[in-house]
Amino acid sequence: MPETPELRSFIMRQIKSKDTRPEMAVRRLVFGMGYRYRLHRKTLPGRPDLAFIARKKAIFVNGCFWHGHDCPAGRRVPRTNRGFWVAKIARNRERDAESLRRLDALGWQALTLWECELKDADTLRRRVVEFLGVAGAAPAPGLKRDGRSEVGALDEGAGNVGVNNRQPVGREGRSEAGALDEGAAGSG
Repeated sequence: MPETPELRSFIMRQIKSKDTRPEMAVRRLVFGMGYRYRLHRKTLPGRPDLAFIARKKAIFVNGCFWHGHDCPAGRRVPRTNRGFWVAKIARNRERDAESLRRLDALGWQALTLWECELKDADTLRRRVVEFLGVAGAAPAPGLKRDGRSEVGALDEGAGNVGVNNRQPVGREGRSEAGALDEGAAGSG
């Protein structure tokens, strides 16, 4: 069946930019290794696929064709509308390079993982560890593990006070109705 413009348009609309199969494979591997990350941070140049805020490191998972990798899949140029595709992939490469420059200017390091490199899990694991360091290692000075500044953090003795200064829940001294029982909290 010959390809019509409508069919081509339908096929192109099905291509995702987030949660792609290669990205999901890297996310599962990295999470399984004990690293925690943020996804597609809009505040960072290039919206990295994985952002490790406390480490100031980012990982991009690039498709070889879409980002013009120097591998057989990346060198492939479609037979139809060649001029459009060559220009598009060149723009993608320029945008990627600019995003890396801007991240570097902000003091961030970036690792680009290519779709063709994901087949060897051992090599991929080694590259991630070399880039990120040991999983669960202490964050940069002045930052908590989740990357937030320690300024304004709750004191150690603040108890179970959580997000938005909610009151402690389920602590001793609370009656069934939730009111504080006099003397039950052991104040004194």
